[in-house]
Amino acid sequence: MSRTAAAPHPVRQAYRLIIAAITLISAETIAAAVLYARFDTARTAHAPWSVREQLQLDSMHTRLALTAVLGAGLVGLLTGVAMAVLRRSVGTRTVVGLAALLTAVGLLLGVVINPDNALLAYGAAEEAHLYRVLPFWFSVLSSTAVTGALFALAAAFVALGREAAYEYYQYRDPALGWTGFDSWREIARDR
Repeated sequence: MSRTAAAPHPVRQAYRLIIAAITLISAETIAAAVLYARFDTARTAHAPWSVREQLQLDSMHTRLALTAVLGAGLVGLLTGVAMAVLRRSVGTRTVVGLAALLTAVGLLLGVVINPDNALLAYGAAEEAHLYRVLPFWFSVLSSTAVTGALFALAAAFVALGREAAYEYYQYRDPALGWTGFDSWREIARDR
């Protein structure tokens, strides 16, 4: 006799997807902060720089700081979203949806200010020289984090649109207040 596992509740799925997005954005944010902290050391170690390269390095330095700050803000916003998604109230889905949309806009803004966009090398030698300060793995990590977070947030948005999620937020006992993370017990009980 084979037992198939029941699909998790859509609210639980959305919560897990939001946590995945937080993890991805956190990885990019930490990497940007570490590269920012080590930037001057790397710049000095790989000198001399041409005037054109120095302008690009200054732009990369600023963009690393902006990426770290934007990423930290998005992590904070998504942490609030993750805590709110469990709250059983009628307006929760709307607030979570708007915050997810704001996060998506922030992620796309992050693509624009990405430090990798400051690299405007004339040739392979100049590009290789600049990638000593801003490693290529950061570009890969940044692209993966943004793409993964956007997909996770879109999937969470779809999960919250399902009928079971609607019922979770609409039909509840008003006498019961939000019990925070004890709401998982309510989800399991409602199955």
